[in-house]
Amino acid sequence: MASAGGCRDDVVRKRPASEIPTNEPPRFYWELWRDPTQKYIPYFWEELISQAMILFLFLGIMGGLALLWPAELTPRANVLVTPSGIKPEWYFLGLFQLIKVIPEVAGLVLVGVVGLLLVILPFVDRSPERDPRYKPVTTTIALVIIIGLIGLTVWGAVSA
Repeated sequence: MASAGGCRDDVVRKRPASEIPTNEPPRFYWELWRDPTQKYIPYFWEELISQAMILFLFLGIMGGLALLWPAELTPRANVLVTPSGIKPEWYFLGLFQLIKVIPEVAGLVLVGVVGLLLVILPFVDRSPERDPRYKPVTTTIALVIIIGLIGLTVWGAVSA
C-alpha cells in the first residue's frame, strides 16, 4: 500500500519525538529534568510559574522605584469644574459643549442615555430592510443624534 508521499507505509514508520536521535541541546528548561516515561510536557504550569515570577519581579522593581521616588500629593481634581480657556480635542467638543449648556449631572446622564440608545437601536429595529429610506423612525433618530452632535461640536469650537 502506498501513502500520499509515494513511499510504502511499512518502510516509513512514524516515531515519537523521544525516539528520534538528536545532537541538539534541550530547547526548553523543563527538558533538562524531564522523565522520558512521561507522556506530556507540563507546559501550562511551567509557563504560569515563569510568567508569575516575571510579574512579581516587575512589581518588585516598580514598588521599589515608588518607594525611592514617591509621587507628590496634589489637590484632588474636580471633573465637573473646568478652568477657563481649556478645550478638549475636536472629537470631544460636542460632549464638552453639552455639559457646559446643561447642568453637569443631567448632561452626563443624557450622554449615557444617548450612547445607550445608539447601541440598542440596531437591536430594536429588527426589520430585514437595509435601505434607510424605508426605516423612517430609525433614520430620524440617528439623524437627530448626528446633527445634534455636529451642531454641538461646531458651537463648542467657536465658543470662548
